[in-house]
Amino acid sequence: MLFHALMAGLAMTAGAMASEQEGAQDNSPPAHPPIVPTGPDPVYPADFYAPFQPQTALDMLERTPGFLLSEGNSLRGFGGAAGNVLIDGQRPTVKAGGITEVLRRIGAARVERVVLLRGTDAAEAQGQTLVANVILRTDGGGSGNASLKLSHTRDGRISPSAQISHARKIAGWQSNVELSVEQVRYPIDGIYHISDGNGMPTETRHERIIGKAPEIGLAASTSGTLAGGTLTLNLRLNRDGYESDRAIMIMPADGAAMIERTIGYDEKGRSGELGLDWTRSLGKDWSAKLVGLGRVERQTTNEDYVEAGYRGVSTLAQKPLELVGRTTLTRGGDHVLRPELGMEIAYNRLNSALDYAEDNGSGLTPITLANANSRVSELRGEAFANVTLRLGKRWTLESGMAFELSRIRVAGDAANEQSLSNWKPSAALVWSPRDTSQLRLGIRRTVDQLDFGDFAASVNQADGRPLGGNAQLRPGRVTRALVRADHRWGKGGALAVEAYHQWHQGMLGYLLLPTGDEALGTIGNARQWGISTQATLPLDAALRGARLTLDGTLRGSRMRDPVTGDNRKMDDIAPRSLSAEFRHDVPKLRSSWGISYTAAEQGDVFYTGERLTWRDDAAFDAYIETTALAGFKATLRASALNGQDYHRLRRFYSPSRAGSYSGQEQRNQWEGAVVSLTLARAL
Repeated sequence: MLFHALMAGLAMTAGAMASEQEGAQDNSPPAHPPIVPTGPDPVYPADFYAPFQPQTALDMLERTPGFLLSEGNSLRGFGGAAGNVLIDGQRPTVKAGGITEVLRRIGAARVERVVLLRGTDAAEAQGQTLVANVILRTDGGGSGNASLKLSHTRDGRISPSAQISHARKIAGWQSNVELSVEQVRYPIDGIYHISDGNGMPTETRHERIIGKAPEIGLAASTSGTLAGGTLTLNLRLNRDGYESDRAIMIMPADGAAMIERTIGYDEKGRSGELGLDWTRSLGKDWSAKLVGLGRVERQTTNEDYVEAGYRGVSTLAQKPLELVGRTTLTRGGDHVLRPELGMEIAYNRLNSALDYAEDNGSGLTPITLANANSRVSELRGEAFANVTLRLGKRWTLESGMAFELSRIRVAGDAANEQSLSNWKPSAALVWSPRDTSQLRLGIRRTVDQLDFGDFAASVNQADGRPLGGNAQLRPGRVTRALVRADHRWGKGGALAVEAYHQWHQGMLGYLLLPTGDEALGTIGNARQWGISTQATLPLDAALRGARLTLDGTLRGSRMRDPVTGDNRKMDDIAPRSLSAEFRHDVPKLRSSWGISYTAAEQGDVFYTGERLTWRDDAAFDAYIETTALAGFKATLRASALNGQDYHRLRRFYSPSRAGSYSGQEQRNQWEGAVVSLTLARAL
């Protein structure tokens, strides 16, 4: 009742402003989403999203039943970094994070429908079992969006963020541009409890962190006809950073004088990315595609750690570069056999330089770590062939094979060169017993993405953890088998359940280098298994206009620990995760409200002499949104109503985890709730 009263008040306040524009016309969205046309590929027309009051294509995808947006990843190549979104059947030539910007630049008025491809038509998004194809209106004129967000954090400060975009045809080319600025604050308080190997307290620490992360970005794209095909260009420029001041008061348990520790941290980054896509029809449902992408970055991290009698200073400068070229030949249409052939070549490089020094009272003394100064490069080529075969009205077979060759060179303190080759087969059998249901059995072998930063040395002074660079790193291989059931019904109902089992070969973990430095390296094989569920459940029978969405996973893992020889779980694998949202649309008030819940998660990281256990507590969010304010969509959101609490337990062993327990550090941090007001308007 409180939510209804508040939304009614908002509607009455804006009523006089809106009445002159609306007159006698009823512009309220429908009480229910219309019945969704269903089939092997479910279709959600633009009218389906009207009760959700979307401003952009991103808003629409976030409200698509049973669909979770996947950005892909930003590492190593284009094909292996695929997300699960297509625009008019084509994958945007952007890397991780870029698809959100692309969708945010597309006004909701430009979207004709969203088609969910359940695997069989998703050649543009390798390995994705559910892909959203956003179909745009061909008669769309100029459009745009603007939004302003003000966020209030527990330190009493207000942080702004804003975005404006515009799209229109210029000389026959469909073009759009977006400018975004953001400032996020992270006020955190914490307390540490330190004890020795006998469980006796040795000290307590009180911590206060004030962090902020400014970001400014420019993104633009244009698409038009060229040389008998369609050329699309995507440009992204970004400048971001993070800086924090950390003050820690240390109180020894023996009553000795209090010690003050300060840690200044500063991280700055600049990046530029240019992608191009040229697609041409060759007749008889064949098409050719050429893709090119270049990305360059510069990242600098500074850390200054000071306390009585000691100072540690570090500077890490890194310059990543990526160049990718890709070509494919594909047959579409309604054919029994639909092949896709292609090849990709990629060049990745990272220049990294770490300066680390300590001062124990006699001046700063450089500390040497393995591969502190390095240059890592990889030249990789891949050829692939995928085939979709229709076995009958309800059965489809998907198969593929890729062969990858790569050469990795490391120059610097520890030079190394290695050549690698990998076969990557895949197969899936798809059964659609009804137009509303689908069952998928699949298996796929992939090669893990290497983070070139792991070849170079780094240091975390706050945790006292320097890491050497490992010039011998090799990517792990993963074989994943799955069974997935997808069912959709009625007015927006959806349920998908997937069970999987993964075999990891050559998995990366922490080990000691011959130099004695700790670093990432190959630690052995592992298995992981789990079951996940995504559901959208309309609740009209109980409350008109209400729905519940769920996303949950239960998972387990097992591997042989190279340090202790015992069985343990994999690093950073949370045994369970769950998020849920209840949403109620009230069309008569042109408003909606909702509550969401994120369950607590916990995981472990196994270093050679330490086991780190982290836990993020459960959090509740609530929001109210309305279009009762003429021309605007207003959203009032409270994030982490119960506070954002983080816990970490570090258990130490000597000389390694195979040795005796030597003490622990328990840290509890809390960040508090964030209240934000967002005003958005279609231009």
